[in-house]
Amino acid sequence: MAEIVLNSDMLEMLGGQKIQAGDNASYELCKALWEYHPLGGKLVEKPVNLALFKRRQCVLEDDPGNRIITHFEDAWTRLEITQKIKNLHYTVRCYGAAAIGIGDLKSKTDQPLDLWKLQESDLYINVFDPLNTAGSMIANQDPNSPEFQAPKKVTTIQGVAWDPSRTLRLFNGSPIYLSFQNSTFGYTGRSVFQRVLYPMQSYLKTMPVNDMVAEKAGLLIIKQVQNSSTVSGLMGFASRRKREMTKSAITGNVMTIGQQDAVESLNLQNVDDALKGARENIIADIAAGSDIPANLIKDEAFALGFSDGTEDAKSVAQYIDGVRQTIDSTIEFFENIVQHVAWDESFYEVMAAEYPEYIAGRSYKEMFYVWQRDFVSTWPPLLEEPKKDKQEGEAKVIDQVTKLFTAITARIDPENYAIAVQWMADIANSLESIKNTPLLIDFDALAAYEPPAEPQGMPEADSGE
Repeated sequence: MAEIVLNSDMLEMLGGQKIQAGDNASYELCKALWEYHPLGGKLVEKPVNLALFKRRQCVLEDDPGNRIITHFEDAWTRLEITQKIKNLHYTVRCYGAAAIGIGDLKSKTDQPLDLWKLQESDLYINVFDPLNTAGSMIANQDPNSPEFQAPKKVTTIQGVAWDPSRTLRLFNGSPIYLSFQNSTFGYTGRSVFQRVLYPMQSYLKTMPVNDMVAEKAGLLIIKQVQNSSTVSGLMGFASRRKREMTKSAITGNVMTIGQQDAVESLNLQNVDDALKGARENIIADIAAGSDIPANLIKDEAFALGFSDGTEDAKSVAQYIDGVRQTIDSTIEFFENIVQHVAWDESFYEVMAAEYPEYIAGRSYKEMFYVWQRDFVSTWPPLLEEPKKDKQEGEAKVIDQVTKLFTAITARIDPENYAIAVQWMADIANSLESIKNTPLLIDFDALAAYEPPAEPQGMPEADSGE
């Protein structure tokens, strides 16, 4: 049978010989924690995954056939931008600093990136960790310099320079003056593991206890009455036979034991309580030293996900919103790249052929700047209102709008009546429950409409009397 052996770095941590409170996180240790520690992936990856688990909502106000946004989103997907952003922020959180570079096969990396000549087939996107960028991201420590506490403008990857227009460099946290980070080989931000190395080691120490408890949990103890100090061969055989029967018995079998005999499992209640309390305290220490709520580290589920409205759900949503803010600059960097890739001159020519009135003789660059100016992308909400509560809220809105409409249109001219109807229709069309069947009204026809005159009363018939 194969034997599972811990990685050497993990083994040193488990033995308590490597990590002491206040020790620095090295590059090698951060990598080992991310790769092998049971909580390493949660501290590095989970916040980023939660922040990006929903696609950003892209909108362009004037978009014929939704062609422009669709072309942008297709290019974003083909270039795997979301995964590249995840990899970048994983690396930043693990080590404390990282960079990403945009390369193209037609030019050298030390030349500025020509956005107007980008072609999707020539692009490649690489994520660089501190070992790749060693020496080129050291933040300036001269307090009189305009670049104080900022990384170098030119990133060097194994001796090859990358122009600043091609790269984006990020720190996890703000650099601290004259605080050299071993994990990044520079005066940069710090690893998410930096403040929690000691409790991460303590967590590993609970794993052998778990293994020991798992091995002993199925142990059965047979309590037998000893007849005498001298056990005959027949009594010994009977005892062995009874143990074998107890070991092999399963659900549905019937087994007979002596009146004064008893079969019990090993009582691990004290061990279980102590282990559970110790582990919860360790996780609380890790949560306090990192930036992640404890219930995310423990994978505690909410009753209805983010929509249950509890304080825990709200606090986690606020935390994820904070993570999203750190990703915003990366999103904006890549949006500009993808816009130039998706909305190239060939796409402009297709749009000009299909929608000549929309293009209206404007040049490619004029249209590109119009699209870029009107382009809006936002994060989808994390806290989703339950469907029942949303329907009840919309019903109240409709009721209030109906009452107000009735009050203001009791005596009103046709033009203002049409404006009031348009206002009511706009509110109705904004509601989630009827967005697929919008209320469409010809407001010009309504304003010009004159209801027919009411018929005059008919004279009473002559009774002939």
